[in-house]
Amino acid sequence: MAARTSLLALGWLAFFMADVRDGLGPFLATYLQQARVQQELIGYTMTAGGLAAVAMTPFAGAWVDRSHAKRAMTVAAALAVMAASAAAFSTLSGPVLIASQLVTGVAGAVLAATMAALTLGLAKAAGFRRQIGRNEAASHAGNMLSAIAAGLAAALLGAPWLLAVMGAMTVGALLSVWAIRAEDIDHEAARGSETSGAPAMASPDHAPLRTLLRNRPLLFFGLACAFFHLGNAAMLPLLNQRLAATVADSAPLLWTGIAIVVAQLTMIPVALWVARSRRFDVAWFVYGAILVLPLRGALAYAFTSEWNNIPVQLLDGVAAGALGVATPLLVQRFTQGSGRFNTSLGFVMTLQGVGAALSPALANTVVGAGQHFALAFAVLAAAALLALPFFWQAQRCAARGAEEAQTVPGGAPGLSRRSRA
Repeated sequence: MAARTSLLALGWLAFFMADVRDGLGPFLATYLQQARVQQELIGYTMTAGGLAAVAMTPFAGAWVDRSHAKRAMTVAAALAVMAASAAAFSTLSGPVLIASQLVTGVAGAVLAATMAALTLGLAKAAGFRRQIGRNEAASHAGNMLSAIAAGLAAALLGAPWLLAVMGAMTVGALLSVWAIRAEDIDHEAARGSETSGAPAMASPDHAPLRTLLRNRPLLFFGLACAFFHLGNAAMLPLLNQRLAATVADSAPLLWTGIAIVVAQLTMIPVALWVARSRRFDVAWFVYGAILVLPLRGALAYAFTSEWNNIPVQLLDGVAAGALGVATPLLVQRFTQGSGRFNTSLGFVMTLQGVGAALSPALANTVVGAGQHFALAFAVLAAAALLALPFFWQAQRCAARGAEEAQTVPGGAPGLSRRSRA
């Protein structure tokens, strides 16, 4: 087990990285709406970052699986996001806005991969579930604090002061990386080389990449994540875009901060519950997360007051808090012993990113010049329901694969006989 100081530093890294990895996040969409930027450009700008993350995520996972420079990669990516966010506030030029989000998407994909690898490399398979819960709780607490600070700064001092908050969080993240000791990181464990009860061993015989494409539970789970985020990703920005467009003097940047705080405050206990629960398998939390989204969309559809942000974001906290913990845990379950954990997680995150990237474009297209916000919420809620059959199929395939693996000598739970052929 890694030294306690490195695990503590990892928790602080999760706390500070919350505001760094996604750049300005929903604040950017609200800022652009207030600046009366063309609706389609807002959609294209936000989608550009998502598509860049989609393109980079599988490469980031494979790169991190091979690299021992995980800390250096984290530092470089964090600085890149900070620089891109500063550029986004320097002009309202379409090319600059889109370029800034392209950089943010690429760097954010690297940060997600290094964070997952550092967690598995420090906590190992035995401590992974508990540490993921701690990381997620710390991440949500960091998001909550930064959202409060950013919302107040934007409301009292102006939108550019969002960058001061982000800069402070970036400094904290860099100090946390420095506090993680390089010798505490088990790089073989970090790539998922451990099997049931066995230590991680350096081996050139890791599962070929082509086996991941035949890992049916992994594929169906990735598709479920794609549809979940197709419905989920645009809901928070759209809530506050509607305020900016339809409610005079509604302080939408401040309400963006309030909405984030409500969601993150809810996510903290949910993340800890999912990580520590012995009564419910993690899969049940995923089913619950998917079913929450249509209810969230229905509330957003029915009520237009700024106070409606609170119950809508409570539901967001439940859904996103559960899935944030469940995703790496299920990927680790489906691929245990393959030595391709980060590559596999990157594959799932790529499919998830496709949904998230298309979400703002879909939502803003439905809104259009006619400002059809209610219809957009209904469309997003319907899209999220499509995740259910895919996740159900993932669970069926996983159960079948576990039975087949028991008949294969030395079979790993995450790889069926077919995928090992």
